[in-house]
Amino acid sequence: MKELKIACAQIDLALGDKKANLEKASKFASMACDKNADVICYPEYLTTGYVPEKINNLAEPIPGPSTEKLQSIAEENNICIVASLAEVFIDKRYNTAIFIDSKGNLLGKYRKVHLFHTEPNYFQHGNEYVTFDTKFGKVGLMICYDAIFPEVARTLALEDAEIIFMPASWPEPFIPQWSLATGARALDNQVWVVAVNRVGTDGTFTYFGRSRVVDPYGNPAVECSGNNEEIITIKLEPKKSEEFKNIVNFLQDRQQKTYTRIFRD
Repeated sequence: MKELKIACAQIDLALGDKKANLEKASKFASMACDKNADVICYPEYLTTGYVPEKINNLAEPIPGPSTEKLQSIAEENNICIVASLAEVFIDKRYNTAIFIDSKGNLLGKYRKVHLFHTEPNYFQHGNEYVTFDTKFGKVGLMICYDAIFPEVARTLALEDAEIIFMPASWPEPFIPQWSLATGARALDNQVWVVAVNRVGTDGTFTYFGRSRVVDPYGNPAVECSGNNEEIITIKLEPKKSEEFKNIVNFLQDRQQKTYTRIFRD
């Protein structure tokens, strides 16, 4: 992994208002650019918030108008963008994360596999985990509830992802679980996890923020202080994962054969 600086954009979202949300995304990208960030990550459902009753009208193809606007923002600010949007593909809808490089190219997308609460009523489950090469190294994407399922981050790590970006809308009262899940997924796989949570409310849930970057030891390297809009940045230390793995390498030590013994009286 090459050295890079990450920006986490912890923001509130205007429900169903793509124009307002994209304007805010542009503002925060400019702020990240001023801080010399290489990548900015936004929360889940960046352009719309979670408004399932309107999703048929709000979901877009990817690429589509909102993606193209984000591509312009990336190019204008010379910054890579990670975000999650409501996608429509043929007659199906997905919660989809995207990675746009600093030249405005859409490098990849990931459709959320583990849908939370009422999401399965409106969205299809994704069916594959995705990694792709960037100029900084190999990157993986997961979204919010995916962090509860260890196999997501493990699959990405087995595909050599060095950083996992995670847009999220993680609600109250689950602050301890947020900290535990993001820390565990980083430690399990000795990778960096960039987890960006929204703030505000959508009428069903209230979101507590606490966006964080977790290092390969499972320790928070930087974290937002609470539930206000803010941007935080951190320069990742490329050798931190490698140094840890030189002491003990979890993936190498993993035993893939399993044995089940059932005891009966």
